[in-house]
Amino acid sequence: MYMALKHSHIGFVYLSFILFLVRFGLANYKPALNGNKALNIATHGINALLLATAGALCVTLSQYPFEAAWVTAKLLGLIAYVVLGVIAIKKVNVKAFVLAIVVFVYLFGVAKAQSALSWVGMLIA
Repeated sequence: MYMALKHSHIGFVYLSFILFLVRFGLANYKPALNGNKALNIATHGINALLLATAGALCVTLSQYPFEAAWVTAKLLGLIAYVVLGVIAIKKVNVKAFVLAIVVFVYLFGVAKAQSALSWVGMLIA
């Protein structure tokens, strides 16, 4: 069960990130397409499944935000990523887009290292 949850979660992470890149590209080059109802439904559906698998993984691993530092870092990083992503897409803000990607890379490292130190944690371990 754990492996199925983990792989599903990782798949939704990739799909969510790809949709973020596509939506930012559309916001820049074809803004009318960015409001496409099917695209919005797909984005929200994938993000909902991403959060559901994340919650299920927390329960499966018995590691919860504010108890496990790395899970807390992922939660706070996710909030920053969402805020930056909304700003990037709605205001077509390149700086917010780049910062959102930086936060995504940090979150990816947190997940790999299971440490709030992210990639640095893997280097010093």
